[in-house]
Amino acid sequence: MVQKRITRTISDKELRKSGYMTSDEFVDRLIPGLKEYLSKNWGVHNKNELHHPEDLISNATIYMEVAYHVLVDFGVAPLEIQKEEEDE
Repeated sequence: MVQKRITRTISDKELRKSGYMTSDEFVDRLIPGLKEYLSKNWGVHNKNELHHPEDLISNATIYMEVAYHVLVDFGVAPLEIQKEEEDE
């Protein structure tokens, strides 16, 4: 007996519901929060103050690590997923 393999293409709409985005969209969403984070940590006294790139990148890395853990712990678009489950 030969089994038929059913393949299904996932639409962009379905992927977007699951939180998928383009690289440009990701960067556009990331940058405002990162700028605010760095400003509050390093620009409190003067937003034009100069800082060493190693200090800035180490803080940006911390920001990214926290963002990563939030995504892992809470998922992408958890409110949308919950709403969708409630509607079913």
